[in-house]
Amino acid sequence: MPEINKDTEAKIKEAAKRIFVQKGFDGARVRDIAEEAGVNIALMNYYFRSKEQLFEQIYTEVFTGFFNRILSILNEETPFEVKIWQLVDKYIDFLLENAMVPSFVLSELTRNDGQIFKKFNVSGVIQNAYFTKQLKDEIEKGNYRDIEPLQLIMTILGSMVFPFIAKPVVRYIGDLDEKGFQAFVMERKKIIPVMIMTYLRTK
Repeated sequence: MPEINKDTEAKIKEAAKRIFVQKGFDGARVRDIAEEAGVNIALMNYYFRSKEQLFEQIYTEVFTGFFNRILSILNEETPFEVKIWQLVDKYIDFLLENAMVPSFVLSELTRNDGQIFKKFNVSGVIQNAYFTKQLKDEIEKGNYRDIEPLQLIMTILGSMVFPFIAKPVVRYIGDLDEKGFQAFVMERKKIIPVMIMTYLRTK
């Protein structure tokens, strides 16, 4: 048997990521991934025994990157309003660079009934995030209206992610080319935090 070559393994994983993100699990073929990576199917099977095993690795890595970017900001000990601006700013930049990732993550969450959320204990992570503590403190002080942390997080994420998931519709309605769509999304960096903070404040 050939020795494990980390460069070849990484090349296969990068090719698989591109194919899975574009086509999802059901639409991707092992042959497509092998051709994208420039290797034969036998070599692919040597490194990864099945499409399922390869997909699980890729999906876990994509989801981890997707989730950890949010978590790192939620746990920063910065003022709450600053955190909202940072979350929107950094995450929209991430989405502009990885426009296919939200559709990939959401479609596969539906396919496997959200098992990866349970694997990473997403519920517990959000409940224990510094963001949640800050929000509850502000609510107790009477500075913010009473809202569940999950409701707020989903509102923020939905406001950012939806234009990318519905990109063809947004471009059609707004009569936008690619440059126009990017300008539209960049404008949302200013709009979303203002809307969120306007809703939250009670004074």
